[in-house]
Amino acid sequence: MAKFIVAPSILTANFLDLKSDLDKLKEAKIKWIHYDVMDYNFVPNLSFGPKILTDIVNSYNFNMDLHLMVKIENISVKEYLKPFLVKNVKQITVHFEALTKKQILEFLDFCNSNNISASISINPDTDVIKIKKYLPKIKNVLVMSVNPGFGGQSFISNSLDKIQKLKALKEENNYSYLIQVDGGINEETYKLVQKAGVDVIVAGSYLVGSSVKNLKERVAKLEG
Repeated sequence: MAKFIVAPSILTANFLDLKSDLDKLKEAKIKWIHYDVMDYNFVPNLSFGPKILTDIVNSYNFNMDLHLMVKIENISVKEYLKPFLVKNVKQITVHFEALTKKQILEFLDFCNSNNISASISINPDTDVIKIKKYLPKIKNVLVMSVNPGFGGQSFISNSLDKIQKLKALKEENNYSYLIQVDGGINEETYKLVQKAGVDVIVAGSYLVGSSVKNLKERVAKLEG
């Protein structure tokens, strides 16, 4: 049985041939897909929205892990999230830095009402202590080990301290959240995050893209 959950990010996929990349992930028995939504506001990049998400879940049975790198402005959190409420969306992550306290509470209510795991992400320069009050209320914490916005970046080493701190807080308080890491995962860093105490590993260019070889072997390493 796998020790770690692996969620490939399709941000590094070839979007002219996305089906081919998804077929490879399916063949490698991947169960989760990490789906990055960017708004060119919170992060300096644009990615994809509800339409591609719907197309994927209509053709594949992956569990969808939505990572919203967005600010929500001029609309309620509930209304913003409604179009993403499609089948197989099991978890939604918002960024602590992107939303107001009121919006985070609205987000938590939305997830609870729709039986979706609520997840909060923190950027590399945000201390774990900032989200401490939310830890009893969420199912997942996503530690960004690169600055959000682009794939293929180098791993930021202080992320390991955050993972260890989150693990200690979880054990001390008997919390139930999973610890997830996203960014810079490669042949060396996956071992470091496993040792530090993660539960879920997001990997982009290490698992998705035309240059990836031996995908099944790579997945096996990440799963432990």
